[in-house]
Amino acid sequence: MIRVIFIVISLLLLIAAVVGGLYYWGVDPLAKLGLVTPVNQGSAPAPSPPPSSSPPSYVDFGLLMVPVIQNREVLRQAEMIVRLEVESRNKDIVARNLPRLQNAFLEDMITFLATNLRPDQPADIEAIRRRLLIIAERTLGPGYVRDVVIDNFNLK
Repeated sequence: MIRVIFIVISLLLLIAAVVGGLYYWGVDPLAKLGLVTPVNQGSAPAPSPPPSSSPPSYVDFGLLMVPVIQNREVLRQAEMIVRLEVESRNKDIVARNLPRLQNAFLEDMITFLATNLRPDQPADIEAIRRRLLIIAERTLGPGYVRDVVIDNFNLK
């Protein structure tokens, strides 16, 4: 009987460790299983009205610094100031989820810039902007971020 109790307790601890590790690495296991909506726990996002219906509101993302890793070494560093254009009613939701967006942007930009940046060509800012918008929609859900504005893109 005591062995069964120890086995059950150890399995519960193992499950808790796996779930905690997934949260630590930025993966929401409940959202992956479809049990919880990741943005605001259960309520579906309202469909966005046409862009001209409300004035644009911005959430300052801040400075995004991305190491450009090629041939297993950091060759350069990309720096960009990012602002997110959102509807005024979604501004608080997006601001609360900035750490998730920072993680998703950095994770994706490391691989994207490593494969698409060439030394003899300038960076394609429009492709980076579109990519960040896709990642924002994938992270928060559609309708929360209207556009991504990139200022002062710099490669060092």
